[in-house]
Amino acid sequence: MVFASVRDFKIHATKFLSSGEEVVITKHGKPIAVLSPVEKKSTGALLLELRGVLKGSGISKKDALKALDRIREEVYR
Repeated sequence: MVFASVRDFKIHATKFLSSGEEVVITKHGKPIAVLSPVEKKSTGALLLELRGVLKGSGISKKDALKALDRIREEVYR
Protein backbone atom coordinates (compact mmCIF):
# COMPACT_ATOMS: atom_id res chain seq x y z
CA MET A 1 0.00 0.00 0.00
CA VAL A 2 1.33 3.40 -1.01
CA PHE A 3 0.27 6.79 0.34
CA ALA A 4 0.28 9.84 -1.94
CA SER A 5 -0.99 13.35 -1.56
CA VAL A 6 -3.46 14.63 -4.15
CA ARG A 7 -0.69 16.79 -5.59
CA ASP A 8 1.80 13.92 -5.84
CA PHE A 9 -0.83 11.65 -7.34
CA LYS A 10 -1.69 14.22 -10.01
CA ILE A 11 1.97 14.64 -10.92
CA HIS A 12 2.90 10.94 -10.84
CA ALA A 13 -0.43 9.22 -11.61
CA THR A 14 1.04 6.96 -14.29
CA LYS A 15 3.76 5.73 -11.95
CA PHE A 16 1.29 4.99 -9.16
CA LEU A 17 -1.23 3.27 -11.44
CA SER A 18 1.37 1.11 -13.15
CA SER A 19 2.89 -0.01 -9.83
CA GLY A 20 0.10 -2.54 -9.29
CA GLU A 21 -0.17 -1.50 -5.64
CA GLU A 22 -3.11 -0.10 -3.76
CA VAL A 23 -2.80 3.71 -3.52
CA VAL A 24 -4.24 5.73 -0.65
CA ILE A 25 -4.70 9.34 -1.73
CA THR A 26 -4.47 11.89 1.04
CA LYS A 27 -5.47 15.52 1.42
CA HIS A 28 -3.80 17.46 4.22
CA GLY A 29 -2.51 14.13 5.55
CA LYS A 30 -5.95 12.50 5.79
CA PRO A 31 -7.04 9.63 3.50
CA ILE A 32 -9.76 10.63 1.03
CA ALA A 33 -9.65 7.81 -1.53
CA VAL A 34 -8.26 4.35 -2.14
CA LEU A 35 -7.40 3.08 -5.61
CA SER A 36 -7.07 -0.68 -5.93
CA PRO A 37 -5.73 -2.50 -8.96
CA VAL A 38 -8.22 -4.62 -10.84
CA GLU A 39 -7.24 -8.27 -10.76
CA LYS A 40 -7.41 -10.04 -14.10
CA LYS A 41 -10.12 -12.50 -13.07
CA SER A 42 -12.03 -10.18 -10.73
CA THR A 43 -15.68 -9.32 -11.20
CA GLY A 44 -14.68 -5.71 -11.78
CA ALA A 45 -12.32 -6.66 -14.60
CA LEU A 46 -14.97 -8.82 -16.24
CA LEU A 47 -17.55 -6.03 -16.00
CA LEU A 48 -15.14 -3.53 -17.54
CA GLU A 49 -14.46 -5.93 -20.39
CA LEU A 50 -18.18 -6.54 -20.87
CA ARG A 51 -18.78 -2.80 -20.94
CA GLY A 52 -16.27 -2.41 -23.76
CA VAL A 53 -17.84 -5.23 -25.75
CA LEU A 54 -21.36 -3.87 -25.31
CA LYS A 55 -20.31 -0.34 -26.20
CA GLY A 56 -19.28 -1.40 -29.70
CA SER A 57 -22.04 -3.96 -30.26
CA GLY A 58 -25.08 -1.74 -30.52
CA ILE A 59 -26.89 -3.65 -27.76
CA SER A 60 -28.91 -1.32 -25.55
CA LYS A 61 -28.31 -1.10 -21.82
CA LYS A 62 -31.88 -2.33 -21.24
CA ASP A 63 -31.35 -5.46 -23.38
CA ALA A 64 -28.00 -6.16 -21.72
CA LEU A 65 -29.55 -5.94 -18.26
CA LYS A 66 -32.37 -8.29 -19.31
CA ALA A 67 -29.81 -10.81 -20.52
CA LEU A 68 -27.87 -10.54 -17.25
CA ASP A 69 -31.10 -11.09 -15.28
CA ARG A 70 -31.78 -14.27 -17.28
CA ILE A 71 -28.25 -15.50 -16.60
CA ARG A 72 -28.61 -14.71 -12.88
CA GLU A 73 -31.85 -16.70 -12.76
CA GLU A 74 -30.13 -19.69 -14.39
CA VAL A 75 -27.14 -19.58 -12.07
CA TYR A 76 -28.98 -19.02 -8.78
CA ARG A 77 -32.17 -21.00 -9.17
